[in-house]
Amino acid sequence: MKLLSSEKTQLEIQKENYRILLTGNPNCGKSTLFNRLTGLRQKTGNYHGVTVEKAEGEIHTDHGSISIVDLPGAYSLGGESEDKQVTTRMLLSRNREDKLIFVLDAVAVERGLQFLLQISSLKIPMFVAVTMNDTLEKKGVRLDLKTLSKAFGIPFYFVNPRSGEGVGNLEKILVETSAYQIPNPNFIWDKKRSGLIDSILSKLSSPDPDSAKFVLENTLKEFSGESLQTGLPSAEFFPEKTKEFIRSEWQRSGLQFSYGEELVQRSIWIKKLLSKALSGVESSEKGILGFADKILLHPVWGLVFFLGLMALVFQALFTWSEVPMDWIESRIGDLAEWTGNFLPEGPIRSLVQEGMIGGVGAVLVFVPQISLLFLFIGIMEESGYIARASFLMDRFMGRFGLSGKSFIPLLSSAACAVPAIMGTRTIENKSDRLTTILVSPLITCSARYPVYILVIGTVFSSDPVFGIFSTKVLALFGLFLLGMFASMGAAFLFKKTFFRSEPAYFLMELPRYQWPSLKSLVFTVYKKIKAFIENAGKVILFISVILWFLANYPRIEESKTVSLNPTQIKSLQISESYAGRMGKLMEPVLSPIGFGWKMGLGIITSFAAREVMVSTLSIVYGVQGEDSEDENLRSALRKDKDPETGKPIWTIASALSLLIFFAFACQCMSTLAVVKKETNSLFWPFFLFTYMTILAYSSAFLVFHLSKFLGWN
Repeated sequence: MKLLSSEKTQLEIQKENYRILLTGNPNCGKSTLFNRLTGLRQKTGNYHGVTVEKAEGEIHTDHGSISIVDLPGAYSLGGESEDKQVTTRMLLSRNREDKLIFVLDAVAVERGLQFLLQISSLKIPMFVAVTMNDTLEKKGVRLDLKTLSKAFGIPFYFVNPRSGEGVGNLEKILVETSAYQIPNPNFIWDKKRSGLIDSILSKLSSPDPDSAKFVLENTLKEFSGESLQTGLPSAEFFPEKTKEFIRSEWQRSGLQFSYGEELVQRSIWIKKLLSKALSGVESSEKGILGFADKILLHPVWGLVFFLGLMALVFQALFTWSEVPMDWIESRIGDLAEWTGNFLPEGPIRSLVQEGMIGGVGAVLVFVPQISLLFLFIGIMEESGYIARASFLMDRFMGRFGLSGKSFIPLLSSAACAVPAIMGTRTIENKSDRLTTILVSPLITCSARYPVYILVIGTVFSSDPVFGIFSTKVLALFGLFLLGMFASMGAAFLFKKTFFRSEPAYFLMELPRYQWPSLKSLVFTVYKKIKAFIENAGKVILFISVILWFLANYPRIEESKTVSLNPTQIKSLQISESYAGRMGKLMEPVLSPIGFGWKMGLGIITSFAAREVMVSTLSIVYGVQGEDSEDENLRSALRKDKDPETGKPIWTIASALSLLIFFAFACQCMSTLAVVKKETNSLFWPFFLFTYMTILAYSSAFLVFHLSKFLGWN
């Protein structure tokens, strides 16, 4: 927000004593508005449940610094999923000074007003920011904000977070405490029941009578056996003794509290209000968009479209990224050579060239492909397609014991399993949630792609199949499908054994189709790539330095190198180093699945982060060293021979075995840490690691020996 005085530094700004809470329905533009106001680039997407935690930022003004909290989208207070309970608890347990901005979708105004009417009973100072008005006007409908403002007793303002229209005016308004009004809607659904509630509250003491009144209403509905709002912190407002008093007062009154009846009365009131606030005739939206839904939601053609779309995505990952990957690889080589000119020949020069530049650079080469993956996923999210894919996959996933609610976390695992596992908080059914957590790491994540692309590019040819997709693309697409089907198979097994229960219902509103925001996509990709480089880069650099030491010490005796060329000396040094000894120590265990000691060393280091496998091989093969005659890591792998048999180490059989092992093994410490956090147990991360390791080894064993039987060695 650009209201910061040039005479004040950020350190001189004082913190205001209140926060601004941002809430509204899912897909109403709330998180996009949050980004506009704070400048933070929080992840936004065009599907339900994208915000699973409250996100906090700051707005700097001439008067001070104000915290603004983006709460998860919800349709009502309460609910069983953890993200919805975040919203409920934040609103009911807020500070007395806090303000509220309610974001209302003009196209879905009736549903939004239902939630607003419920929140109004909490008597929080607020105003309403109305989004999507441009879409509503394209339908030929006009929304009168004065009518709504008069009915609720609070201000309503139009704003377009995507284009920025109206945001400047909103920035000026939200710093004025007088802009926030306490709502007082002229809606009373039942005088007798309201009288009973007021009577009970008058006999109780509460620091927040408005929130207590809301919780009391739900408690009386619970006594009446019709409460639909779980997850409310009733115990914090009414201890057991107080509840007994409330029950006795309710029984003496003889009144029944029906949530359904209240909902009907609210709907009638809102419909009467909208009959005055809305004008114009809504135009039909059928046509090409309606036809698109017939295809995308069709049980057969929709699935064909989804698989075809993913195949095109993987085709683009190889074809579009080839030029920038070659450029990055060349520049890393130039950097290693340029840096070597300033360092004397010796261990320090080798450390910088091979350990630091070579180790980290080997992974940075794959940034273009990972960027494209994030870009395509972002386009699918913002366009509204992901929600349709979730709806489409609900029936398919139901056969494996899951609902469509698990699809979005599973598809999110294509980027990273960590946020995907955190995203399972939107799943109300505890059994479904735990099952989704345990199978999410089987989905091919972005950390696996550097390994996949390296191995596939080394062993498989680029010859097209049926004149369309190359062998490399089909191999990568096959690994994506393998992860999806393996996760479904594991889910089916878990649901039939450990977590026997009926799959949860799946009810969702399909968002409108919309053009993805180029600015939003660029920031999303930038944020993810930045996080990938920063998080993985630190681990890779640290491990690369350790690996360099292990691969270069102890130094071999000069008498052994007299008749050898530089490449042979390098190979002998690594073979007799600490790293070589560690790898050879594992050979008896890894040889049955076709892994040599160099692959074994890569598997050890990749437990810190899967992509470290690439930097490990780069250091072990000495690709960036001044004595290397290899053009790049792939060519070095192709030239690697077994010293005893003289046959290539990297064959189709060994490559397939390694790919299958990486597809199933849980080689990610971050994933295990977040599973521990989300399940609050050490048992489940241990179980996850154990079952995935057994699955990985046994599958690699079968694939390797089957490949050898078929002559792929």
